[in-house]
Amino acid sequence: MFAPLYRSARSIRLVLLALVLTAVGSLVSPVGASAEIALKSEVPGLKITRLQKLPKAPQPASDATCGVLPELKSKGGKITAALGWGVTGEAKLGSYDAVSFAGEFEQATGSACDISEGNVAVFDGSQLLALVYAEKSSKLSIGKITAIKDHLRILDGDLVSMPVGEIWLEGDRNVEVKPLAAEEQVCDGAAVVPNVYGKPITDARQAIIARGWEPFQSPPPSYPDPFGDSIRKMGIVETTDCAGTGFAYCSYYYRKGDMELGVISFGDGTPTVSGYGAVCERSKWHKSE
Repeated sequence: MFAPLYRSARSIRLVLLALVLTAVGSLVSPVGASAEIALKSEVPGLKITRLQKLPKAPQPASDATCGVLPELKSKGGKITAALGWGVTGEAKLGSYDAVSFAGEFEQATGSACDISEGNVAVFDGSQLLALVYAEKSSKLSIGKITAIKDHLRILDGDLVSMPVGEIWLEGDRNVEVKPLAAEEQVCDGAAVVPNVYGKPITDARQAIIARGWEPFQSPPPSYPDPFGDSIRKMGIVETTDCAGTGFAYCSYYYRKGDMELGVISFGDGTPTVSGYGAVCERSKWHKSE
């Protein structure tokens, strides 16, 4: 029912920082504007370093069949793609541009994509300032970035991607990599959502309910749903929209006043939370079948 998420064997693990140090070692020296920017990482396994220029990709990946952006807007993104890297994300970080990119892509079931050898570059226009990368010995990986209000979230490259850290701008110029907070405010501070990424749905719902959200029980589906039924029998009555094949995704909804929190899980047995998000108006609530 559930496709395994472990990676296929890699013949060679490419570590971008090592490539830079060996191929263009002099380019990591702090020069000009980048020397005045403070860099810091508080996430074990993720590093950030000064860098002036990206090397060419060992193997062209800019035209990969999955995972890459079809159109690039930033100067940094275009520079990265021109070097053969597959650009997976672009986002503003204050006046800077952040570009996530990778060297290997593998198409899986449906639109799923296994991304490896990923990094995040921070540009000031066309000038590269810094690079975020995963240490060779780390179990973490970098797949892409996504914008979250005033900061960026780093997602791993697994088939079902999970956040591994965040990138913040401090003092309008300094760049810091931080772990995800234990909770975050939504709807302009009207409610709090706990960090439940990677948690079993049984534990996640308890944490969500403890923050004042109420489970919403959707009408029974009009089609046979044995997988969803098995979860609802566990007492998780808000389970809905389950896919009985592939990654076995399911949805769950919780409400608080005019706000609705949607949660997505994957995997059979006791599913694992892979994502969630809130809407702040009743008109944007999900429509039950």
